[in-house]
Amino acid sequence: MFEAVRDAGVALEGAASRTFARVVDVIVKLLLPLAIVALMMGIARVFLDLWTVWQSPSIAAGFDLLVTDLLSMFVVIELLNSIVGYFELHRLKITFILDAAIVFVLREVMIGLYRHDLHAPEVAALSLLLLVMGAVRIAAVRFSPERRIVHAP
Repeated sequence: MFEAVRDAGVALEGAASRTFARVVDVIVKLLLPLAIVALMMGIARVFLDLWTVWQSPSIAAGFDLLVTDLLSMFVVIELLNSIVGYFELHRLKITFILDAAIVFVLREVMIGLYRHDLHAPEVAALSLLLLVMGAVRIAAVRFSPERRIVHAP
């Protein structure tokens, strides 16, 4: 009797896990076209902001908006890369997430420096954050499970 209950539990657990995997696949498949449309809208926004650059009283004011838009697009591209990576591998790779985070922090540093808004302590803190994230990314690549499988004797 206990074996029948255990077997039923194992079958139910397998069915629940397969259902969850299917639902996640459907959600990710719906996210990809949505992400592509969002990326295209972002690119269109960059082109529309070219008119703002043309109309701005100074080149610096116009380029401030354009630089911010372009750097934001790089962040979105890195996030889309992580979604595509999940779709292909069925797991999140820490390197994709770290790449997006590094690009985001670099974006903030570049915008802050371009606008002259960052002060020395902020630059030092963001530099330290970038150093730590870079070290974690290197460690993630160095100690990757895929690397251990490929190089195993």
